[in-house]
Amino acid sequence: MIVIGLTGGIASGKSTVAKWLHEIGLPVFDADEASKKAVVKGSIGLKMVEEALGSEYITDGGVLDRTKVAALVFRDKEALKKLEAIIHEMVWEEACDFLNECRKRKCKAAVLDVPLLIECGWHNKVDLVWLVAVNPDEQVRRAILRSNMSEAEVKARIDAQMPLKDKKSLADKVFDNSNSPETTMAEVYKEVHRILGENIGKQGEGAY
Repeated sequence: MIVIGLTGGIASGKSTVAKWLHEIGLPVFDADEASKKAVVKGSIGLKMVEEALGSEYITDGGVLDRTKVAALVFRDKEALKKLEAIIHEMVWEEACDFLNECRKRKCKAAVLDVPLLIECGWHNKVDLVWLVAVNPDEQVRRAILRSNMSEAEVKARIDAQMPLKDKKSLADKVFDNSNSPETTMAEVYKEVHRILGENIGKQGEGAY
């Protein structure tokens, strides 16, 4: 089974590509969703985060105060490391369970949709690294449109991530998503066909 690590920066279109891959039959693991589940109310993960960061990052309702945590880890690299050490381990365990299930089903390929695939070293645990990228100006424009952040806030978030050129140097395939969705979709489907040697079916057809 081929394990594809799918990654991309903020507002790059990575999630859209993951959706397309799922629609043509490839199983996709959503690391973002898994990371949220790891710290739900009453979970062991949430308790570990509280112990690592402090009770002030848990709301009165007993859930993670994501806004406050985001503000903390954005300015405090040590806090970020503590948080990642907790969540990444739990998410990787779930990803392994996902891959084992895919192997049991004899899937030809499986996708790990992970925003920080390279940053957390998981690019060394997959067979192929696929990077979805856009030009910087378009990335900022899209990020502003989909969020309440200012241009300065978006640029600060981008600057805090690994530089795109460094990610490109570690990717097996880079999808330039700066143009139309149709152009990117065609390139994605072409690459799936290349590695699996089969024609792409219509939505929902032909699970891999």
